[in-house]
Amino acid sequence: MGPSQFWGKLFRTQTDSKYYMGKTEDLIHALTEDIAEYEINKVTVFDLVDEENKTPILGEYISTRIVEAITKKYFFRDKEFRVAQKGEVNSVLKQLKLKTSYHYDKDELRHLGKALNSQAVITGRITDLGTNLDVHLTLTDVMSGEVIASVSEPLTRTKFAVEMLRHH
Repeated sequence: MGPSQFWGKLFRTQTDSKYYMGKTEDLIHALTEDIAEYEINKVTVFDLVDEENKTPILGEYISTRIVEAITKKYFFRDKEFRVAQKGEVNSVLKQLKLKTSYHYDKDELRHLGKALNSQAVITGRITDLGTNLDVHLTLTDVMSGEVIASVSEPLTRTKFAVEMLRHH
């Protein structure tokens, strides 16, 4: 049995990429629903972390889907967001000697915003609740440190998702 067959049998997924894309679009729609009053032209999306503030494979995957959802032109009627490129984000984190996190203090947010030319950041956490996985996102203004919006969405707790959550 080849490796792909082994993993396919071990992790029979009950969801697929369309499921995650739909959940991510729901999150982004709810997160950005009432932000017209804010002057946000560029956002930075950080990889989602787990309860230990580490970035699991699932956190990287969902952050990629978040970027994809934000950049869809049809998604926002009269608002268009630019998104900081992941390589640039990683470079700035290294330069500022910071790690991906769910919480940044006000000074860290200001430095990140200035270095990435972003007005807001999206951070997130994935929590294994036993019966399902909970994805929580926060959109934060980098200058004030104010939480602009915050949303949660449950994910189906499949063996594959749990395995991706446990691998860093």
